[in-house]
Amino acid sequence: MFNKIGFRTAGLRHLPLETALDGIVQAGFQTVEFCLEHPGASAAAIELARRMGLHISSVSYHGKKDDPHTRMEQGKRAIRMAAECSIPVAVLGSPVPGGEGFSREATELYDLCCRLGVKPAWETEPGTVLNGIDEFNMYIASLGPGAGINLDAGHLHLQGRCTVEDIGSLGNRIFHLHVEGMKRPEHRHLIPGMGDMDWGHLFRGLAQAGYEGSLTIDIFELPPDWRSYLRQANIALGELIIYHRYYQTIH
Repeated sequence: MFNKIGFRTAGLRHLPLETALDGIVQAGFQTVEFCLEHPGASAAAIELARRMGLHISSVSYHGKKDDPHTRMEQGKRAIRMAAECSIPVAVLGSPVPGGEGFSREATELYDLCCRLGVKPAWETEPGTVLNGIDEFNMYIASLGPGAGINLDAGHLHLQGRCTVEDIGSLGNRIFHLHVEGMKRPEHRHLIPGMGDMDWGHLFRGLAQAGYEGSLTIDIFELPPDWRSYLRQANIALGELIIYHRYYQTIH
């Protein structure tokens, strides 16, 4: 059902990228999401990650507090880097409310993805224009069949939408996935399994949607012993996958 577990470089942006990649490998992760929030993100760094044995699940840019010009340029940079390095997905965020031009931004980035053969996956996040599934359907799904979602399970849980029905309804629009533990109502990314999220709902919803891609852990409040913390997160998610896969086979 799920083949690979990954980690985001944004969570390690305070470290040199080669050090971060080494920690990701040593923690046992199989995939990595290259985030433009890390200053070392580049095509050369992506090739280094591949030589280290990592599969690249996506290139991403969020920048929810950036100005419209920066957002457009960085979004295009993420898409072009993905195309240049033959990475199938570009994960994109949305700004905080109050500004203008997100519809134009989304349309222009979508058109660029269509031209370059990259799948755009917009992430929904509480407190941004794409606050949740309803806003995704309003702003993004209407762009065309090639517009998808980066599903963040914790964000859905905060809104009470991490259900089999809500996730399953997205179907083949789910291009990429972020996972973490979450305890409502606090928006704090925890090790998978911590908090009060119903992982059974998540996995059954993903199965209903037909999602078979990577599960990318999205945590960034890391302790000084961050290598052990990454390993702990990887093991925790792996155990959740095994448990719920077995649970589904006997029910």
